[in-house]
Amino acid sequence: MSYPFNREQEIEACAAFLQSASKIAVLSGAGISTESGIPDFRSSNGLWQKEEVREAITRSCFSRQPERFYYYFSQLFLSWTDIKPNQGHLALADLENEQGKWVGIATQNIDGLHQVAGSKQVIELHGNLRHAVCQKCGTAKVMNGIKEKLENKMIPLCDCGGILKPKVVLFGDPLDMQEFRKAQIWMAQADLIFCLGTSLTVTPANTLLQHRRHDSKLVIINLEATPYDREADYVFHAKVGEILPVIVQKSQTGD
Repeated sequence: MSYPFNREQEIEACAAFLQSASKIAVLSGAGISTESGIPDFRSSNGLWQKEEVREAITRSCFSRQPERFYYYFSQLFLSWTDIKPNQGHLALADLENEQGKWVGIATQNIDGLHQVAGSKQVIELHGNLRHAVCQKCGTAKVMNGIKEKLENKMIPLCDCGGILKPKVVLFGDPLDMQEFRKAQIWMAQADLIFCLGTSLTVTPANTLLQHRRHDSKLVIINLEATPYDREADYVFHAKVGEILPVIVQKSQTGD
């Protein structure tokens, strides 16, 4: 793929940043996973724009009307079961596993695709779709183990009779502050930060950038403009899978 001259220069500059970086922090959002077929629920025509869905996927609805909650949540879960990582996820895993770079990823996504791609240091700010927790006894279950119940429109129950809640941060749920503080530390330690596929408008995830070092480099790859574009060293309004793998490859080969 060929790029305009200025973009080619910018990619090469980012590759140089990457080559010399000792610690790389990543903040990823829905945009990195849309190339795997997962919709961006916060886009103008996304799922969260539908009022009935916003009201259903909440802690309040789960507690009061679990059957309504699972009517919508089961559709989301079942639509993601065959999703695979894309070139953006794989490029980050390559940095860590093939190039030996220290890479810490704080993701707003719940799809688990960073881990499937091979990334080892991943903080899931909004939880994940791999597990569910009994609201009565606290037992954790693997979500795939209750897939049949979701397919049959049933509310998944624990052996004790308690309702299982997906281990995701619903509207009305607090974040895991221990994990969030860990993400803050990663941002403060990194000399290079990538913001990938995130609008940087969702709090408190977007506040993580307030903890970065004054001398760290910031690279943003997102289809649309973000509030932090002016603070970034380089900004690419493009798909993550089109830009990041090229930066990673050039950092490795120097070509």
